[in-house]
Amino acid sequence: MIDFIKLSKRITIEEQVMLSKNIDCYISIIEKTGEVISLSSNGKRVKQHSECWLKNMKIKLYPNHYTEVSGSLHKYFNNGIHNYNQFGLSDLKKTISLLSEKTGLDLSKFKVDAVEVGCNLSPPIPSQEIIQNSLMYKRSVFESKICSDEGCYKQANLHEYAIKLYDKRKHYEMKNHDVGEEILRFEIKINKMRKLSSFSVFHLSDLVNNLHKIKDILPELWDHVLHYDSTMNEKIKEETIRYADVNFWINLLKKKNRSYHYHHKKLYRLMEGNTCGIQAQIKKNMIETLDTLV
Repeated sequence: MIDFIKLSKRITIEEQVMLSKNIDCYISIIEKTGEVISLSSNGKRVKQHSECWLKNMKIKLYPNHYTEVSGSLHKYFNNGIHNYNQFGLSDLKKTISLLSEKTGLDLSKFKVDAVEVGCNLSPPIPSQEIIQNSLMYKRSVFESKICSDEGCYKQANLHEYAIKLYDKRKHYEMKNHDVGEEILRFEIKINKMRKLSSFSVFHLSDLVNNLHKIKDILPELWDHVLHYDSTMNEKIKEETIRYADVNFWINLLKKKNRSYHYHHKKLYRLMEGNTCGIQAQIKKNMIETLDTLV
């Protein structure tokens, strides 16, 4: 369930010494002058800090002992290589324990600044077809994104969180992994404390203890996705084909909310009984999968 996470805490001098003993940390300097480089790779000025890496997990350590830990806990569990298998609560606890032992830091007391919570699913039809026909989330358009680590995916951005959909099998097969079956990934990326606090999550220990609350919202989030079911029978498809175009919905939102609501309701009424119910099948699969993970 848990994938990327960003944690932070001001550690003690003793903890910093322990971290330095356990892991090699690096800081960029200009070789001739010994001057510490305070520019990132894109030329922007950044605060002076050293960096440590544990497989795929990055640790930033600042002079005032403020420390950030970020990366995919799911990948770390798999030796930093992949995150296409299932990753449940027991795996999460084991990963936190291993990472805490390796760093010498009590990560359970670190503040959660951002987290991705999602589910790897076996879709009833090809993932690409589902992703292509997932048009909006709560009237926010799914936009295509490209990331060097995650490959191509679609994301709808809201103020406090984002919803992501991607074909995990396709991404890892491009990296020469033999994944096997189709894997559709649906997840929420939370990047605001107010959203996290609504689940009583402040520190990493809270995330572990309240994971059962967070997992219950994923099927609810999926309900808010505007999904055009491509298994529509031919007769109804002729009547609804305009609804498969996201621009149709964008233009409706430029007019009146009432128009959007009317056509949204009409589409789902027409799909009922005239499709294979792909959105409902995915929700059922999601609930069953999540129940086995937490």
